[in-house]
Amino acid sequence: MRYLKVIAQDRSGSGTAETLRFEFYEDEQFLREATAAEILRLRTFGITYLKCAWFNIGEGEERHLRMFSLNPSGDGTPESVRLHFHEGPIIAYKAAVHDLDNDGTFEIVLCSDVDNDGRADRTDRTRVNSLVREFLKIEW
Repeated sequence: MRYLKVIAQDRSGSGTAETLRFEFYEDEQFLREATAAEILRLRTFGITYLKCAWFNIGEGEERHLRMFSLNPSGDGTPESVRLHFHEGPIIAYKAAVHDLDNDGTFEIVLCSDVDNDGRADRTDRTRVNSLVREFLKIEW
């Protein structure tokens, strides 16, 4: 399974992340970091991800997001995209979108408080949808 690992860091200690890293994996095997051109294309993704306030103090990598899609029908279009917010090896919380009829539209968005503001609301669903849209633009 291929997945994108996103790591945000607050290296300055300002209380907000100012560094983002995008890493590509196949199963647990590291493939590569995002190229400069990919980072430019991932700009919207990065802005949305930073709003989730899921970052590390300093240069740590314990807090990170792993995103991947599932295609059980095997037709090449994802029926599900999953977001796993990790705290080290443990998944702290999850979000997912599902395309129930495989028409390219995600009918169900399942998420909790992904932006860590104390409320699970429409804003969280909007952030998940935005992350998924940008994730699906990535060329592997």
